[in-house]
Amino acid sequence: MFISYATADRKQALAVCKAVERRGTQCWISTRDVAPGENYQEAIVRSLRQAPALVLVFSKAANTSDEIKKELSLASRFRVPVIALRIEDVEPSDAFAYELSTRQWIEASKGLERSIDSLVSRVEELSRDDAGDESARAVATARALRRTSVHGRHRLAIAGGLSLLVIAAGAWWWLRPSSAAAHSMTVRLADFRSLSPVLPVTLHEAIGTEIIAAFNADGVIGVSTASAASGGSGPAYALGGTINRIGNTIRVITQFKNERSGVILWSDSKDYPASELAKVPHRIAVDAGTVVRCGLFGTSTYHKALPDSVLSNYMQYCQEYWAYGGSKTLLPAQRVVAAVPDFSWGWSAVANGFMQAVAAGAGNAAELRTSGLQAEARALALDPKNSEALAHKAYLIDPHDWPSQEALFKSAIAAKPLDCGCEHYGYGLTLSQVGRLDEAVEQFRAATDMLSLWPDSQISLATTLIATGDAGEAKSHIDTAIELSEDPMLAQSLAIAEGTETGDYAQAIAALRDPRFHMPEAERGALLAGYQALASGDPKEKGKAIHALLPLATDEQRETVATMLGALGASHEALLAAGERPWLFWHRSMRGSLNDPSFPAVVKHLGLVSYWKATHTKPDVCGGADAPAFCRMI
Repeated sequence: MFISYATADRKQALAVCKAVERRGTQCWISTRDVAPGENYQEAIVRSLRQAPALVLVFSKAANTSDEIKKELSLASRFRVPVIALRIEDVEPSDAFAYELSTRQWIEASKGLERSIDSLVSRVEELSRDDAGDESARAVATARALRRTSVHGRHRLAIAGGLSLLVIAAGAWWWLRPSSAAAHSMTVRLADFRSLSPVLPVTLHEAIGTEIIAAFNADGVIGVSTASAASGGSGPAYALGGTINRIGNTIRVITQFKNERSGVILWSDSKDYPASELAKVPHRIAVDAGTVVRCGLFGTSTYHKALPDSVLSNYMQYCQEYWAYGGSKTLLPAQRVVAAVPDFSWGWSAVANGFMQAVAAGAGNAAELRTSGLQAEARALALDPKNSEALAHKAYLIDPHDWPSQEALFKSAIAAKPLDCGCEHYGYGLTLSQVGRLDEAVEQFRAATDMLSLWPDSQISLATTLIATGDAGEAKSHIDTAIELSEDPMLAQSLAIAEGTETGDYAQAIAALRDPRFHMPEAERGALLAGYQALASGDPKEKGKAIHALLPLATDEQRETVATMLGALGASHEALLAAGERPWLFWHRSMRGSLNDPSFPAVVKHLGLVSYWKATHTKPDVCGGADAPAFCRMI
C-alpha cells in the first residue's frame, strides 16, 4: 500500500508503515523506498499507480500539504482507493473535505494498533474485491498500458508483429523500478557469539534488537533476521562478531562480510567498561550501524555491486570519516575511485577526505580546498543528484558565501538526503551562523530524526534550543549525546560551555574542578573565576574575572571565553573573542555585543549583511520590538 503523509509526520508515518508490515502487508513510503539518484516525482507516480490502496496519514500538517493534495488527485485518476487514517483530531480543510468526502476514515488518534488492524483488513478486502472483479482487471490492464513510456510506445509500434509475451517482457523492462544498486541493500543479522560464560544469555537478543532499531529507523538499508544468506548470485551481506569479558573490559569484535564470497569487508574492535554492560548492545548498534549504513548507502547509488576489494576500501573510508580521521579519510577514498572511476559517491568521498584534512588544520588549506572542489565537480558530473557532493561542497567553498552554501544544502535535501540526515545537519549549521535559529532547530530535528545515534546532531540541536531559550527540551538531547559519545568528559565539556546560557553555574563549577577534565590551567582558573562571579552576582568579582580572561592566549580563547565575557558584561571584548565564529553572536549571553558600535562592521565583513539582503531574510533577533540597531542595516 502507498503511504501518503506530511513531512512533519514522518516518524508517525514510518510507525504506521512498520505496524502494517508486521501484519504481512507490504508498504511503499517515499522516505524509505525512493532509491538514491531516482527521480522523486516519477517514483511516487509509478508506485501510486501500482498500489492496491493509498493510506493517508491525516493530521494538522497533512491538512495543509499541497503535495498530499497532488497524491490524492493522482489516486483518483488511477482509481486507487483511499483510506484516511486520522492520527490527530482535525477536521479536513475545504480542499481535503472535497477530496475525502466519499473516502473511508479510520480513527487512530485514540489507539494505533487497533486502527492498523482495521486498516489492513480493509486493504485485504479491497485486494480480494479487485482479484474477483473483471472490471477491476480491465482497469489494471489500462493502468499497465498507461505505464508504458514514450520510448516503450515507439518500440511497440515498430514491433507490432511480435508476440504478446515479447510485448509484456518489453513493458516490464521499461517499467521496472529504477533501483541504482544491482543487489539487495539488506544486512543479515548474524550471531554475536559470547566467548565468556559470565556474560548474560540475554545479551545476544539485546544486541539484535538494538541493531534492528539502528538500521530500520529510516533509509534504504534494512536488516534481515534470516538464519542463512538469501539465494542469488549477488553479494549477501552479514553483520556479526564476538563479545568477551576480559577483566573489567567488554571487548567486542564486529565483522561485516560478504557471505557469498566469504570476504570480510570491514572489522572493528572496541573495548567498553564492564560496569556499563547494559549499554553495550546500544553501543554496538551505534558504532557498527553508522559505518555499515554509510558504506551500503553509498554502494546503493552505483549501478552494480562494488567488488569486495572496493567496498572494503569504501567501508574503511566510512569509518575514518565518521571518526573525523582527517587526512586518514582520504587514502581509502582515493583507492576506491582508482578502481571504479565512474563511481560518483567515490569521488564525493575523496572530496570529504580533503574537507576533513582542512578541518584538521592542515597547513595547505587553500590547495586542499581546490582539490576537494575538483573531486566534487567530478562527482556531480557523474551524478548531478549526488546529495553528499552537493552538501559537502558547501564546506569547501568560500566560508563567507552564505547564499551559495544555503543553495547547495537545499539542493542536497531536495535530491535525496543521506541516511544520516547530514544535509539537514549542515544546513542547520549554516542557518545557526546567519542567526535564523528557529529554522536551524527544525533542520537539526530532521537530522536527529534520520539518525538519532549521532551525538553531533544531538548536541547541535541542544545548543540551538538553548540559544532560543528552550533549555528544558535541550536537556534530553544533551543526555542522549552524552550517552552516545565516546568522550568520557563530554558531560563536563557541555556543562562548562552551556553554563553561561542556562544559568547552571554550580554544574559548570563542578565540571571545571573535576581533575579528569583536561584544560590549560590559566583557562580553567579564569573560567572558574567567571562562574563564581556570575554565581555571586558581585560586580567587583565580575570585573576581576574579566581581567583574568582577557590575557588568555589566542588558542585558549575558545567559545566559552567569548560567551563568558558576554555574560560578565564585557560586550566589546566578547565580540573580539568571538572573532569569525558568527554562531556565537546569537547566544543569549552575547546579546550585549549585538549593540556594540563595532558590530555592524563585523557582520558586514563576514558577508552576513549581503546575505540577509540577497535572501530577504533577517536573524531572529531582528523580529522583536527591541531589535538591535544593526537590524536597520538590512
